[in-house]
Amino acid sequence: MPSGRLVFLLRCRVVICLAALFPALFLRVDTPEGPDAEVREFRLGELAARLKAMPAGPEWDYFAGILANRQGRNEESIRLLESVLPAIRTSHPERGFITLEALADDYVKCFRYADAARTYDDLINNFSSQMEAKKLQGTKDDAQVMHVLQGTPAQTISWQGSTRLNTERNMLASLNTELTVNGVQEKWLLDTGANLSVVSKSMANRLGLKPLPGTAQTMAGLTGIENAMQLAILPTLEMGSATLHNVVLLILEDHSLNISNGKQRYQINGIIGYPVFQALGVITFTHDGWFEAGEAARRSLAGTQMYMKQLAPVIQCGVEGLDLPFTFDTGASGSTLSKRYLDKFHSKIGTWKKGENRSSGAGGIVKRKIYIQKRVTFSIGDEKVTLKDMAIFTEAMGTDLDEVYGNLGQDLVAGSESFTLDFSKMIFSLGKPLPSKEVH
Repeated sequence: MPSGRLVFLLRCRVVICLAALFPALFLRVDTPEGPDAEVREFRLGELAARLKAMPAGPEWDYFAGILANRQGRNEESIRLLESVLPAIRTSHPERGFITLEALADDYVKCFRYADAARTYDDLINNFSSQMEAKKLQGTKDDAQVMHVLQGTPAQTISWQGSTRLNTERNMLASLNTELTVNGVQEKWLLDTGANLSVVSKSMANRLGLKPLPGTAQTMAGLTGIENAMQLAILPTLEMGSATLHNVVLLILEDHSLNISNGKQRYQINGIIGYPVFQALGVITFTHDGWFEAGEAARRSLAGTQMYMKQLAPVIQCGVEGLDLPFTFDTGASGSTLSKRYLDKFHSKIGTWKKGENRSSGAGGIVKRKIYIQKRVTFSIGDEKVTLKDMAIFTEAMGTDLDEVYGNLGQDLVAGSESFTLDFSKMIFSLGKPLPSKEVH
């Protein structure tokens, strides 16, 4: 009988021999400085640099496919991730989950609704243990939506020139533009943070929309409140010289879109969401009240890298000498910082005040205990923006917000002549700073 130490040495030799014969089985899957951590922590610039030195093969295909998804190259992402999925789902379940999640997102953005429904079902049936409760509920909500949409036509767009529409701020400090849809003139909120476009039930009736068979529910942003909804396909949506066909609309009860700012309530009847902005390619909002899309929206400005976290734009901002990812949402009047931000800068907690945050959204208001940082300066390209009294969440939300450092809203861009989201080059940029007397 060999001694315990001899058994240990023999086992080590067996492992070393196997590693030499089958190196792919012994890859470091989750080290603090490895590519998996770069995916998980949204350190995508580091991942892109790593891929340049990584040899071709299934490992490269996986990470390149995930990066392509985050960079909005959805067809390329589908090709790469479909090739690695059969093997990776059992050999590396963590990567299998991320692969399926990215594929579902790719299919949604390519309007392959039946494929998205199938993929979400796979996630729920086989990988639910890898999701927190809110994330699992959100995935179930997404699956319901895709099941309702399967069999419906893909969204398309045609152009007769560039688009330039007048905008105005509503009482929520969000931006509206007036559109005529199906002969109905109404103000629509322009919201890059909305996963899909939305109408109230009364607005859907005015538009003459026929809801699709089946119902679903959706979780409302930071409030986490579930709202029942129906879906419809809008045959034609004209935005200036751009004409979109087969636009998906979520139909919510009017009260779910009746939002309080703490003093008054505001009824939202229509929201333009991400799939429309994606189709428009380049969009610019100007401080003097214009929304531009297409060639008219292009700006030759230094900007920062933009990625996608599913249907939410993510921008890289410099903070305290670090390059950090934040979601950007034109539908949010103010910016908030996440638990991940608190963990990153925990050493400064003694300089922060305690407070309470009220998150307004579809369905109601949620109150949370927070810290308040007096000033935070963000570097974006050649520009710097300092925001005051920033709310920092003290607990995880159980949503995708936990994976970035916060959500940036209209206050980030209020002091700039313009801001541009270029979904073709994946660049976010700010115009020149306004004279201080013009900032409000």
